[in-house]
Amino acid sequence: MNFSCFPLWAGILLYLFSTAIAYASHHPVNIKGTFDDQLENQNAERKDEKFKELTPEQQAFDDFVYKLESGEIELNSQQDFDRELKKMAALVPADDEDRRLTYVYYQCILSRMFDPRAGINLARDMISKAKTKGDRLEEGVLYMCLVNYQSRAGEVSEALQTTEKALDIGEELNDKLLIADAHVSRCSMRSLIGENDFALQDCVKAEKIYREEGLLEGSEGLIFDIGIIYRRLGFLERAEKYLNRAQQIAERDNLRFGQLQVYLQQGFLEEQRNNLDKAIAKYQAAMKVARDDDIQSEMVPIRIALAGGYNLRGEYSKAIRELELASEAREKLGNINYDGMAAMQYGIALSNIEQPQQAEEFFLEAERQMLRDNNRRYLALLYEAWAESYKKAGNEQQALDKYQKFMVLQKELDRQRSDQQTQVLRFEYDSEKTELENEQLQKEQKLKDEQLESLQKARQWQILAIILGGLLTLLLIWFSLRQVANSRKFKQLAYTDSLTGLANRRQIERALKKSMEEANLNRKPLSILMYDIDHFKVINDKHGHSIGDVVLTNLSNFSKELLRDNDVLGRTGGEEFLAILPNANIDQAIQVAKRLQREVDLKQYTNIESDLNATISVGVTEFKPGENMDQLLHRVDEALYQAKENGRNRVEYVI
Repeated sequence: MNFSCFPLWAGILLYLFSTAIAYASHHPVNIKGTFDDQLENQNAERKDEKFKELTPEQQAFDDFVYKLESGEIELNSQQDFDRELKKMAALVPADDEDRRLTYVYYQCILSRMFDPRAGINLARDMISKAKTKGDRLEEGVLYMCLVNYQSRAGEVSEALQTTEKALDIGEELNDKLLIADAHVSRCSMRSLIGENDFALQDCVKAEKIYREEGLLEGSEGLIFDIGIIYRRLGFLERAEKYLNRAQQIAERDNLRFGQLQVYLQQGFLEEQRNNLDKAIAKYQAAMKVARDDDIQSEMVPIRIALAGGYNLRGEYSKAIRELELASEAREKLGNINYDGMAAMQYGIALSNIEQPQQAEEFFLEAERQMLRDNNRRYLALLYEAWAESYKKAGNEQQALDKYQKFMVLQKELDRQRSDQQTQVLRFEYDSEKTELENEQLQKEQKLKDEQLESLQKARQWQILAIILGGLLTLLLIWFSLRQVANSRKFKQLAYTDSLTGLANRRQIERALKKSMEEANLNRKPLSILMYDIDHFKVINDKHGHSIGDVVLTNLSNFSKELLRDNDVLGRTGGEEFLAILPNANIDQAIQVAKRLQREVDLKQYTNIESDLNATISVGVTEFKPGENMDQLLHRVDEALYQAKENGRNRVEYVI
């Protein structure tokens, strides 16, 4: 199960996690907003196969969980939750650790559903017991429960720290699902506090794990989350694609709560586009679902959203009526999550019907709530509306003061959004580049694997021929020896780059791992260089790919001459190379890199083409004891990126 997000009918978990809806479906997420129909059919088949393997006890338990999550079982009070927990406990199959942990999570998350503070204490007590038992996976699952309660209590920073603990346990145990669930949780909270670029990376990592593990409902559940992130970043067309896809899934599977949530987000999207009629229509569609299905918990946010739409359209009496109804619903539910936004909308409506004193009281309350929650985005909207209210009342100095606060906040928010948009675009570019490089290397590896497979089949025929053809023994011995030699040749090819003769990506990473282990063991320095040919595409386009291959080969041979005897060099893809420098600290590695960059710059290719020259950009970093390969490669890649950004044909390092 997905321990971080499940759509209970009451909707409490979803709102306080911000955005998580786990739809049961088969489409994988793509960060560019496209969906692969062919993969959908393959995934559906995989899920059907998994379904057939369940025992009757497992199926009964899973059916109960589905009814609980989908809203088929009515849950309106803590007594309802307690009753259903007892039923679930009786359905846990014997010796089924996965479903036992599922029950443990629900036991934690539902036992104090309406009291987050009590829930925090319960989760911590259950975590303590799991530690006493030495059950690390149960401890990790219960951390996810604690995250839920902390986020509901407004302790977002504490919840993020707890998520890190769950993530550490997941990585320690190599439990992919716990890792993915922790990324989903962190994605939702980071998006909520405005760190949308990092949130997107978390969601994409989680989606990849869900797909790899065959948990397609978890994978598709992230479509909604990513749509919200794109909306908050201002990528409205991408957000629309994701939200529309989420709507299709909710309608297909009759997930009424999911439909309601999508309508709300689509309404916010239309507000951002200033399409107020469309926005209000979406809010009204959400209200219809809530009424038809008696989803009382969602009446508050829907009515506040409607009030905001009516205020923007100048229908202030309608806005006040919606806010009054929202207040009545909130008093019944004890829900205070929307007090700040409701107060602001009250203030806007009252100021526009010439009740400035009452509006001032609501604006002050909204400011108190938003400062408490550190919600700068809503504060900016508040100060702008407040300034307009003072202006209507003729209080020019107070209007100017609020407008200045609005401008300071809006400038900071615009800068933050611009920075995050840049980071997201770079993340997508790097992801696409890596995917293309991996695809090419996979094709090359597939060809080599086919060659090896062909060789293995040939050897099988040789053995059969030896058994049946005794008269040809001497000839077959000679033939077998020749094939053994070919086998060695093909095995060598599997670990070398066919063009340059250098180690390929697989082999150079294997060598790097070994060097890192030796450096850790012997406490000796280790540095690496990553470099590639500047503007190599221009060389290929201008002089042809055959000349580009000559440049790559020459650079490979030249690099081996300039590097030390015990250094290891490999081609990691395209025009990119990686050099491992054992027993070299960062200063020594920088000297080697500068010598290499300088000598390559001086090298002439006039004997090939009169106007041909090639330079390289080099990134350098030193291995830190205890770090993993991904961290080391990420740092040297960052150094190479800096070298290119700073003008190319140079050396940069990152410590």
